[in-house]
Amino acid sequence: MNILIAPDSFKDALAAPLVCEFLRRGLQQTFPAANCQLLPLADGGEGTLETLATVLSGEFVECTVHDPLFRPIQAHYLWLPSTATAVIEMARASGLELLAATERNARQTTTLGTGELVANALTRGARHLVLTVGGSATNDAGIGLATALGYTFWDENDQPVPPTGEHLVRIRRIDGSHVHPRLAEVSCRVVTDVTNPFHGPTGAAHVFAAQKGADAAAIAHLDAGLRHFAEVLQTTFGTDVQALAGSGAGGGMGGGAACFLKASITSAADWILDITHAADLLQASDLLITGEGRIDAQTWQGKLLARLLALATQHQVPVILVCGTLQNAEDVLADPNVLYATSILPAPMPLAEALTRTPELLETQGKLLGRLLSRRQQGFRI
Repeated sequence: MNILIAPDSFKDALAAPLVCEFLRRGLQQTFPAANCQLLPLADGGEGTLETLATVLSGEFVECTVHDPLFRPIQAHYLWLPSTATAVIEMARASGLELLAATERNARQTTTLGTGELVANALTRGARHLVLTVGGSATNDAGIGLATALGYTFWDENDQPVPPTGEHLVRIRRIDGSHVHPRLAEVSCRVVTDVTNPFHGPTGAAHVFAAQKGADAAAIAHLDAGLRHFAEVLQTTFGTDVQALAGSGAGGGMGGGAACFLKASITSAADWILDITHAADLLQASDLLITGEGRIDAQTWQGKLLARLLALATQHQVPVILVCGTLQNAEDVLADPNVLYATSILPAPMPLAEALTRTPELLETQGKLLGRLLSRRQQGFRI
């Protein structure tokens, strides 16, 4: 039996490559004849670069860049030499977790450091750029990134505008005459599972800025800046960013990158499955074992596991789900391609204990599944 083990991480407990390994280790103890292919997955958020580096044999490139408050830090991006692709995680240079709680202020933060990572990748010879935009501390619509690439922003008095969200409302003119010379030679995509528009009640500021340190007055100011800046972008680039699904991702980075980098905005889940060749691996598989820390109603709403399950159905590959917490069993039962779903927990236990015991519990679950699947050789049919 050819088994594809392709889970997401178990959040706060174990990264996806280790989830794969412990499941495989247990399964092959009781079903040694199984041919297991491991495909650790990630959803575009924390841990995505490490997972892709494992799957795609990438290497990390370190740069000195600026953090969201313009302080120098060391940050990395993933370089895939076979395709000259740079995968840049916005949170590495412009992330919320880089700031103490008392430092978070979406009016004053910048994406300059993310742009510096992009500039380094361009100089390195990148032909393709992928920008993941979760976990940002910013609401500057990507003007920090653009500044690092040579764009300049001017107010009504022809004075330069600092690249922070607070100053979006002041911008009247964008000068792109000195952008990085290789910018026009690369393809770029922004990957996100956020579909929020640039501005408005469901836009970047109103939905995400509060967690980035903005109070009600700051949110109103930032949203006004995004609304104004959308008009400047349309005048300059001919692009209506408000009409782009996901333009509000990353504090407006989706819309900004669509203009400054000519980026497409695509589903993080679809991109992950595409770049890891999940469809090809499924075609060669008799069974898919997948899962994540919590399987609940959100699992079925278009994110990574939902897209993977749809792909498995398309290729007529049955599925077993393994998770830490299993909720909404009726959703599982509604998918005829899912054979079985189980939590790794043998009994109720404190969260801290469950997180610590995750490797052991995954291996035990692998043993149980291996015993079940080995019966196939004795006439049992899935």
